[in-house]
Amino acid sequence: MPANASYEYGLAQKKYDEANTSTDKLVALQEMLSTAPNHKGAENLRKDISRKISSLKNKMEKQTANLKKSGYTLNVKKDGDGQVVIVGLTNSGKSTFLKEYTNAKPLIANYPYTTVRPEIGTLNYGGALIQLIEVPSFLSSGELGSQIHSMIRVADLVIFTIRDDDLEELDGIIDLLESKDIFITKKKPKINIVRSKFLGISFVNEQNLVDDKNKVLDLLRDSGYKSHTFILNQKTKIKDILLSINPRACFIPSICVSMPFKSEITNLKSIYRSVPIYLFKDKSKVCTKIFAELDEIIVYTKKPGQKADTHEPLVLDKGSTVLDAAMEIHKTIYKNLKSAKVWGSTKYKGQNVSKKYVLQNQDVVEFMI
Repeated sequence: MPANASYEYGLAQKKYDEANTSTDKLVALQEMLSTAPNHKGAENLRKDISRKISSLKNKMEKQTANLKKSGYTLNVKKDGDGQVVIVGLTNSGKSTFLKEYTNAKPLIANYPYTTVRPEIGTLNYGGALIQLIEVPSFLSSGELGSQIHSMIRVADLVIFTIRDDDLEELDGIIDLLESKDIFITKKKPKINIVRSKFLGISFVNEQNLVDDKNKVLDLLRDSGYKSHTFILNQKTKIKDILLSINPRACFIPSICVSMPFKSEITNLKSIYRSVPIYLFKDKSKVCTKIFAELDEIIVYTKKPGQKADTHEPLVLDKGSTVLDAAMEIHKTIYKNLKSAKVWGSTKYKGQNVSKKYVLQNQDVVEFMI
């Protein structure tokens, strides 16, 4: 370790030495660069780290191109109106949860590692069909662990199952995932990175930059950013910059379900480390929360003089308009739509609204063409 190096630099170097993949090494190198000494004697060190970063990024770009050509993927194909992954230690009740909340019939037994492959079920929430996937508990085991991490990365939501409100179990899983840059307790920094036509690094909303600008610029230049604009939509520290340029960082919403094994929980925490916690028996609350985290709405349609069709509702993204709903029905309705009547979120029942009206959950729409 170089002279005058900080404790944080030592941790980053240890992380680099123990890294097994190019992306893990890249993240560690970026942390090393941000914590490396700034004195003149460390110039060669910083240049060496920058060269390694540049070499690794080129290698990763080639690997990504090859993977795209081959169509290789580690993820279970998404199906339905959202994909939710159930994660927990062995015998933590994952299969019991999946069986109770979906149409799946997984093997349930009292010996460890009963689940050896992903088990898939469908949760029907008011007509929204949500894909639930129970993953094996091999979170820290080599290649299989990496495949599970890849599945978690592309999920819309993670459900943690713990035994009898055992928060130490939850701590262990969260810490493991965040060590792999799958962030449960952190929010994605509100920083947009835009490639510029002009040479140099610039900041929009520079007043939000908390740490020293020159230090941030040095970090970005040494990380290979030469013609980029960083739009800072929050108070920004170097750690936020590191998260925004981390190629592995993903931010997954989550909930936790306490599974009953020994006794009834009477003093359940409602939230822990930013994760909402529910009892297994509170099925209605859990299902409502699952759907809420997907950022979608359920909208019903009706024909003039008839009741609303509640059997096949539309499942739309939050913020969708009447015109978006029409497009989901048929392109002819979309093309000829003039206005609509809406029941639910409007001031009056059956109120006439424009095509740009933003729909809300449980609205009923009658299209006027």
